[in-house]
Amino acid sequence: MNTVRVLEKPLNFTYKHWRGDNRTTLDGTLMIDSTNNLSANYGFDSGNCKLKYSYVHRGLTTFEPSYDFAKNSWDVSVSQRVYEDDVVKASYQSSSKILGLEWSRNSSLSGGFKISASVNLAENSKFPTLSAESRLNFDV
Repeated sequence: MNTVRVLEKPLNFTYKHWRGDNRTTLDGTLMIDSTNNLSANYGFDSGNCKLKYSYVHRGLTTFEPSYDFAKNSWDVSVSQRVYEDDVVKASYQSSSKILGLEWSRNSSLSGGFKISASVNLAENSKFPTLSAESRLNFDV
């Protein structure tokens, strides 16, 4: 990772090349202030560029719109910290028309879990897909 200053703001960027896959990407994040940042990802092999803005309101709510130039589509997610370790997140992907809801907990003592539901609004059935994951923390 490298850092340069743009208008007194730190711009962090990472250049990655996978020789076996012949892929190269450039990731960059401009830290505007502690609550606002702008990030971009560019794939040299595909020409795909993704742009994402992130805003954290009062340290509890995060709003993240993003734009994918290859798909010509917007995605948006809003997450809310609940209690100390719980986060509830809602998202929408305009290219696939998938609406999602997720509840996760990251606990340094007991591990955590994630429960998510999504529905494809492009399908006629509109039946949700549900999933649950659990994580355990232990010391060896």
